[in-house]
Amino acid sequence: MKEKIAVLKRFVDRLLDIYAIALFLGVFGVVLLQVFMRFCLDSPLVWSEELARYLFMWVSLIGWVFATRNGTHIRVSIIADNLPVPVQKALDVINFILTVVFALILFWYGFIMLQKNLDVPAVTLFFSYAVVYAAVPFSSALIVFYSIIRFLSGIHEEGGTLS
Repeated sequence: MKEKIAVLKRFVDRLLDIYAIALFLGVFGVVLLQVFMRFCLDSPLVWSEELARYLFMWVSLIGWVFATRNGTHIRVSIIADNLPVPVQKALDVINFILTVVFALILFWYGFIMLQKNLDVPAVTLFFSYAVVYAAVPFSSALIVFYSIIRFLSGIHEEGGTLS
């Protein structure tokens, strides 16, 4: 079972890495095109600013997923690091629970927003705002996935905390 989870995690990691690179290249390409068209050809594109903004929103939420995957969220731990190991582990369990609950709430409300915007077209683009709002449940689901993976792997570490 542990091997199947590791294979699944590697698969999701690979897909997420490819997806994040594609999103970042999309933002970079659209902004570069926007600057070129505006300043070199004096013919700005109508849709490029809106698309760049939406892609950047997706990139930002994917960044949250990466921080969860790698355990690199900003953390002030001066007090927790000086507590006994059992208390540190209890705090890690509480942190895990709060993270998963928050991500599930975000997933739920993001999904509601996605549904409410299925028929609302973007101003200058060919898709609806649901595509933009889909970033919230998508990233939230991955946050839950990676939180559970990190939690389960932390349980199996001897003497280590779950963070």
